[in-house]
Amino acid sequence: MKIAGLLAACAVLATWPMATAQAQAPAAPSADDARAQAIARYIAATKATLKHPLRDAATVERRSIEVGKRIDGSPIEIDLALPQPAGGKPLPIVLLLHGGLPDEASIRPKAWQVFRDWGTALAASGAAAVMFDHSLGVPRRRLDQALGETDAVLAWLAKEGPGRGLDTQRLAAVVFSAGGLFVPELLSDSRPLRVDRVAMFYPSTGVVPGSPTAAVTDAALTARMSLSAAAKRLASQRTRLLILRGGGDALPGLLKLLDETTADLLAADVAFELINVPGAPHNFDAATDSDAVRSAIDRTLDFATRR
Repeated sequence: MKIAGLLAACAVLATWPMATAQAQAPAAPSADDARAQAIARYIAATKATLKHPLRDAATVERRSIEVGKRIDGSPIEIDLALPQPAGGKPLPIVLLLHGGLPDEASIRPKAWQVFRDWGTALAASGAAAVMFDHSLGVPRRRLDQALGETDAVLAWLAKEGPGRGLDTQRLAAVVFSAGGLFVPELLSDSRPLRVDRVAMFYPSTGVVPGSPTAAVTDAALTARMSLSAAAKRLASQRTRLLILRGGGDALPGLLKLLDETTADLLAADVAFELINVPGAPHNFDAATDSDAVRSAIDRTLDFATRR
């Protein structure tokens, strides 16, 4: 993996705390040291667990299923987590959408422990959880490519879901970080299945001014990824949103934009719920073990499964 890609991956994942016992500031690391630190942080991110007891649920079945092809011909595979026993009634579906990663990040999110844990927790709560890798990327956002992959997953669910005991009329999404950039288009009428509620963890609610993404994104694409720009439409659709805010999120500009967006959602009279987790960093569902984080995850499980 290229050093630049590793460093970019760490910047995107950001803020996983790294303790040090040194009494004074260390000397600037060499290139080799920087590479080693980048690798260590990246690997730690892929192994981090969901900070919730349901990650250890034993009554969950997991299946890997190919549902389509990417534009390069490679397969789109979903990780489908199901409760066992299913209980006989059709299961609500929850789609998990990760944030943007550089192409050099070789361990893709579907294999990350935290997303596997989310699938387990959702299945243990009575839903069918669907996780897959998309191509949104960073800093350049390939929104249409990622939406095409998402549509392949949704089309497969529309066709195959009822025969597998899945309720395609009850489809929620849980998005993370830059996965928030999907939300305006994910909630459009052009998708193969309708998503009627979305939980957003430490989300990007648009392109942050001054960010590397802003430097390579044109105005039209920026508008398509802006939750504020979609606020009136979301209000008319009666879409329900749950926003999980990390009060200690250190990603530059993210909280400022998020807070501006929530004001726009209120002005448009969108039905949404905001939970602020005081002091919590970006990625707090995997980085912070606390009662507040567990409570936020509990609320999300209830929200996504309509309990």
